[in-house]
Amino acid sequence: MALTTTVTHVPHAFPRRRRRAPASSTLVTTSLPVPPATLDRVLSDLEANPRLLTPSLLSPLLAALPLHPSPRRRLAALRSLLPASILRRNPDLALRLLHLHASLGLLAYAHHIFDHLLPAGTRLDRAFPWNCLVAGYAHVGRHEDALALYLQMDEEGAPRDGFTFASALRACAGARSVDLGRAVHRDAVRAGFASDDVAVCDALVDMYARCGDLEMARQLFDAMSQRDAVSWNVMLAGCLGHGLSPQAMEIWRMMLGEGHKPDSAALSMMLSLSSMYYDNGKQGLEIHAWVIRHGLEQKLSLANALIAMYSRKNKLGQAVSVFESMTERDLASWNAIISAHYQDFGVLMLFRRMVDSGVRPDQTTFAIVLSACENLGLVEGGTRLFSEMENKHRIQPTLEHCTSVVNMLGKAGMVNKAYEFSSKRTRLSREPTVWRALLHASSVHGNIRVGEMAAKRLFDMEPNNVQNFVSLMKMYKKTGRLEEAEKVKKMVRDKGH
Repeated sequence: MALTTTVTHVPHAFPRRRRRAPASSTLVTTSLPVPPATLDRVLSDLEANPRLLTPSLLSPLLAALPLHPSPRRRLAALRSLLPASILRRNPDLALRLLHLHASLGLLAYAHHIFDHLLPAGTRLDRAFPWNCLVAGYAHVGRHEDALALYLQMDEEGAPRDGFTFASALRACAGARSVDLGRAVHRDAVRAGFASDDVAVCDALVDMYARCGDLEMARQLFDAMSQRDAVSWNVMLAGCLGHGLSPQAMEIWRMMLGEGHKPDSAALSMMLSLSSMYYDNGKQGLEIHAWVIRHGLEQKLSLANALIAMYSRKNKLGQAVSVFESMTERDLASWNAIISAHYQDFGVLMLFRRMVDSGVRPDQTTFAIVLSACENLGLVEGGTRLFSEMENKHRIQPTLEHCTSVVNMLGKAGMVNKAYEFSSKRTRLSREPTVWRALLHASSVHGNIRVGEMAAKRLFDMEPNNVQNFVSLMKMYKKTGRLEEAEKVKKMVRDKGH
């Protein structure tokens, strides 16, 4: 993998996840952060008189910025007022500003501070500024840049700590580079962080699991002298991510047997496993009971996972019971309960209830509802919903949405309308899935004209797909056109099938 330290602006914020602060930080906030409204007034006053900005004022402003509803916008305002001389004279404030930019995903600005405003001694003596950038790039998916900085630390002799290794390992996992991961592992062993630092051990297990080396991941997991919630979760996720459900169940039983209390992430993973592999539903019911006993039934992620589990098991009553008991619902909650109504004629009413509650549907919502309309034969409601998706919600239809409409119309015998719908959308003309749906509907309902046009398109796009020729033959035979059927049969023989 080619590594480069060249960076550009990345306008993405960190995903919200459990992480510890860079370990080498010795920064201390000396005053309480100011409220957002006060911050706005202070910035407004500073715009009128920038000379009022002093190091003693900058410190509480930096503490207040992460708590503001629009931190990036306020940070940009502060940055425009901030003289570089303050940062050069106050390295700790420069470090805090660097960390703030990195934590908000503003890596180009963070890297500029790192390159131009930090004293050389600070860069060489402390891991903290490096950690901010390595972690920042890893979290926004810039894995190669994160690893380039990690390697640069070694070249420049900068100190590395547990946070450095954990961040570099996350970058290796994201890049799916087990070779670089092994190199970082060796560095962590030499530095003494690969056995006693739980966060580094967690990152090692996660890296090997995500890179496909489950044997090494399990070996490291078993060797850990102490484990936290992340340790169990990454091992569970590694097993489930590679379809190793028996091993996931073994980890789950081991966790409970050792007296570890699973968190919502672990419970959600096990509910997903239960819905896929345990058809009798016993495992899912046991987890649901555990959730209730521990007072976690109102945890949003868990409630959503329970609805999804009952939905996959076609237990609509239980899914509805969980949904109706929720005190808080998000888009995932509504998508899950709508999916549970896949075979229920109330699916459109449920969709209307969602919209009326103020939740905005997304592409997934419409894919679920349109698929349900296709399954239930709700042609009028389905076509109206598709129009609403395009015109009211301004959501660009995907191939899945369009195929559902074609199938919906085709199953109802409205083959000409299905063909008209497809012909109006240029991008669909290159999609075999749509034309196969049209050919199938034409065969079922005996629409020779559309069937022949669909078959011609498919023969051009998929000349070696025998199933398309078989579908056309069936249509001809069904409509009594035996001579045409024989011609298609000969075409198949000529192709060597």
